[in-house]
Amino acid sequence: MTALNAAIGANGAYMGQGLKTRLAGSPRSGASSAVAESLQIQSTWQAPGVQGLDVSGYQPTVNWPAQYSMGARFAYVKASEGLSYRSPAFAAQYSGSLNAGLIRGAYHFALPSVSTGAAQADYFINSGGGWSPDGKTMPPLLDIEYNPYSTLGNTCYNMSAAAMVGWLQDFSNRMLSRTGRLPMIYTTAGWWSQCTGNSGAFGNQPLHLASYSTYIGNVPNGWGTYSVWQYSSTGPFAGDSNAWNGTFANLQKFASTADGTVPKPSIMSTGDVVAADASGALWDYPASGTGSFGTRKQIGQGWTGLRSVNVIDWNADGVLDVVAQWTSGRTNVYLGIATGGFATGPVLAASGWGGYQLTIGYWLSSSYFPQILTRDDAGNLVLWRNSSGGGVSAGSQISGGWSNLNLTMVDFDGDGNQDILAQDSAGTMRQYRSNGAGSFIAESPRTVGTGWNQMTSVTVTFSFQGYAATGIMARTRDGYLHYYPVPGNSSWGASTVIGAGWGSFLIAGGENINITVPSPSPSPTPTPTPTPTPTPTPTPTPTPTPTPTPTVNPSIKAASDVVTAYVDGSLYRRPAGAGALGSPVKIGTGFTGIASVHVVDWNADGIQDLAVQTNAGALTIRTGLSAGGFSAPAVLLSGLAGADVTFGPWLKGAKYPGVIVRRPDGVVAFYSNASGSAVGTPTILGTTFARSDITMLDADGDGNQDLTAVDNIGRVSLFRSNGSGTFITENRPQLGAGWSVMNSISPALGFTGTGSTGLLTRDTTGALGYYPLAKGVLGTKQSLGTGWNTILIAGSNPIIRQQPLTSPSDIVRVDPAGVLWAHPANGTGGLNTPYPIGPGWSTAKTLHVLDWNKDGVPDVLAQWSSGALSVYFGAKTGGFTGPVTLASTGFAQTTFVTGRWVKASSYPGLVGYGSDGALYYWANVSGGTLSAPVKIGVGWAGLKIAMTDFDGDDNQDLLAVNSLGAMRLYRSNGQGGFISETRKTVGSSWQYFKQFSSTSGFAGAGSKGVMALLSNGQLGYYPIVAGSTWGTRSTAGTMPSSTVVSMATSAY
Repeated sequence: MTALNAAIGANGAYMGQGLKTRLAGSPRSGASSAVAESLQIQSTWQAPGVQGLDVSGYQPTVNWPAQYSMGARFAYVKASEGLSYRSPAFAAQYSGSLNAGLIRGAYHFALPSVSTGAAQADYFINSGGGWSPDGKTMPPLLDIEYNPYSTLGNTCYNMSAAAMVGWLQDFSNRMLSRTGRLPMIYTTAGWWSQCTGNSGAFGNQPLHLASYSTYIGNVPNGWGTYSVWQYSSTGPFAGDSNAWNGTFANLQKFASTADGTVPKPSIMSTGDVVAADASGALWDYPASGTGSFGTRKQIGQGWTGLRSVNVIDWNADGVLDVVAQWTSGRTNVYLGIATGGFATGPVLAASGWGGYQLTIGYWLSSSYFPQILTRDDAGNLVLWRNSSGGGVSAGSQISGGWSNLNLTMVDFDGDGNQDILAQDSAGTMRQYRSNGAGSFIAESPRTVGTGWNQMTSVTVTFSFQGYAATGIMARTRDGYLHYYPVPGNSSWGASTVIGAGWGSFLIAGGENINITVPSPSPSPTPTPTPTPTPTPTPTPTPTPTPTPTPTVNPSIKAASDVVTAYVDGSLYRRPAGAGALGSPVKIGTGFTGIASVHVVDWNADGIQDLAVQTNAGALTIRTGLSAGGFSAPAVLLSGLAGADVTFGPWLKGAKYPGVIVRRPDGVVAFYSNASGSAVGTPTILGTTFARSDITMLDADGDGNQDLTAVDNIGRVSLFRSNGSGTFITENRPQLGAGWSVMNSISPALGFTGTGSTGLLTRDTTGALGYYPLAKGVLGTKQSLGTGWNTILIAGSNPIIRQQPLTSPSDIVRVDPAGVLWAHPANGTGGLNTPYPIGPGWSTAKTLHVLDWNKDGVPDVLAQWSSGALSVYFGAKTGGFTGPVTLASTGFAQTTFVTGRWVKASSYPGLVGYGSDGALYYWANVSGGTLSAPVKIGVGWAGLKIAMTDFDGDDNQDLLAVNSLGAMRLYRSNGQGGFISETRKTVGSSWQYFKQFSSTSGFAGAGSKGVMALLSNGQLGYYPIVAGSTWGTRSTAGTMPSSTVVSMATSAY
């Protein structure tokens, strides 16, 4: 807390501080005006609405009468931060603004990781953050935004989305209970998406939106629009400039009413699906922001006779509007009202537009308002400008030759300029890129899809599957609605089916296509409007001939191609896409000494590249050449010997893909790719992936890349991501089991068709298979042939099974599900990352790691609750052989330890006692069976024992602890008996340990000691050093919740 207080300093953080550190400029979406959080604007511009400001300790002397004269009518003043800061300027600012005639309120800068939400709400209220319905006080304001302090971790304060949502609810509920008013929430759309998981749970609280621009930009999920907009940090007002979304009378009512109105327009989000049914009812299907819909609501009636309907913020007021094109040729706008419903808007054409196909968006990138492109039957493409949010200007032709093409405006390449996707009658879809100034780039169009003539509706959507995410919704002839992510790199993400039964609807965003268009007929409109004089159409102008581009014939034709490397270094490509592999085509030589190859469009130029990981640990990229072949390799990373790598667009919306690396120690790290060339610094995603094979792909169909991880015993688990670079906090779904037979697992994108996702596998027999993967469920395996064992398949490192235990110093444990885990010793007094080594161990009573048959591979000796005793022999190629039963019964009440009790013996044996307290020795004469027991002592009942050479004479001794915790040394003669002497006490307080056992080699060659486990799971190592004394204790690690740990003495 001392370091945090030092970082907070005299004035602390302020509203928008984190936002101001973000990069300026963001590309626009097509339905609302932009993702515009970080654009600084001129200090003279004022947003529409009632003006206001917010201040903190950084503005200690505000001229409040001057602010009022400039038009300000409300103010927010910082009161507190976290649990330790109160603004010294608060009292003067709070009273000064009131005295100047402003409605004022207090805000609290949240530090959610330092306390509960309720605790900070109390601190805020006690620091002046209350509320009363006096008409002079704005509701309390919670400032929750980008973390400004490195001492508190990452952008999200090192908190999961679920934890952040819980904290917000805790804060809000406490404010409500103490003040009678829920707080308004100040945030940005970007932070909200990243740190709350795009939660929609707070739409009943007012939104204070930070977006530094002349347009609103995206609104966080759960809100349809804003109550207050912080539009500038550079004036015109002191501090930050804000605007209330409404009239001054509305503001006064909002300030004085406990349930102050929260704007809820009819269409809340650019991700909503708006559609008219056959009866003329207009429906809104609210988007969750995570790829699904909520319950639909009717927002209109009388919507028959439409050719197309489009949802867009036509007048840039932050509320979504509807543009209706009627078959009669009339086209008009219905302006969305912040509180719900629509007002009569401008008529764009009284008639004459019935034969046009419309696509609407921000064709002019610098425009404040959207524009319309129309395509007539003659193929003329005309731009209609919207310069005021009212009507359109006279059209201007920008191109010709578009007859019989279905057009969709979308920024497909992510450069911030809208493009045109044009589908011809054969179903081919091509991309025509624009320059953002109204014209097309002079180049040949790029084919980006086929089969699109099977779609009867193609519309653009934004934020349906995550903050600012762009996508296409396409309806098939049988009424299924598909979502295709548009990541902004001139390619498609994996498609998902999001609904059925849509065949009879007209879906907003365009018109019904690839079916017969009904003849124009007069139809009622939702709101009668006067008919203006039609706008004349100008004379068409010639269309320039595009500049031809060279023929493109890369070696790897598509991301769905299966690339393989042979032992002679030859590289082959097999086409896929219809659920089968085509004939191999040789595309390279010299690929020897490599651990893996991967197909990825690393530089996002539309041509697939090749990443190669060498056996020596270098990861290189060879960019694909348009005429075939690859460039010389460039090194991306080194030191990856033994690592597993996987490529893909881990950060949703990023232009370039990245790479995730699983190191041999189980650490998984993501390396971003900001420029299409070098990688950035790693971000750690997890540390528990030892001996797991990872694959990146969108497994659940939500548009975010996930990881599938096949662990050491063949369980397939799904690690879903939030698209922002981290995993979703949840219990990991298990997709399958029994995959330990697989020695190659690769992502298979588009293997059975565009948008399909699956896994390409090879088992130990050399059989190749394909498992479809949809919505987080593995489908039935499709066999693809045999004989693949010597072939390296792109997308996977060969999975080489290893012996389950690395040394007799390893510790094993059984988790509550009965899975046996290995915690390998690192040889320096610690434990490496654990991994599972077998299921079915839930009835084990004690476990012992030892080399029972002296073959150099550690084994596990298990004592079962039934009284049986068995040994599992470790195999160098992974797993165990056996088990061999040493005793079928009789050991249920036996406490024993293992070791070379007789010095001349070749194998370890057992020493232990039963309920009568008699001590016995069982010899292991063959490495397979136990001999009959030999009695070597009496009176051992109730003692906890461990076997080790404590005195350094090369004979194993026994350490015995009584109920009082005293540890005594029983030295052996190496021939099966004890030295006759007074027993020396060598320790005390050992009764507090749950279990303990001896170990050798744990802290290095020749080391020996005792490992002891406390009830809290802490594992302590007590070395035995020269002179038969104890060395300094060290903490070896912590054991998770387990039913039994591999230590000889059981506490059960």
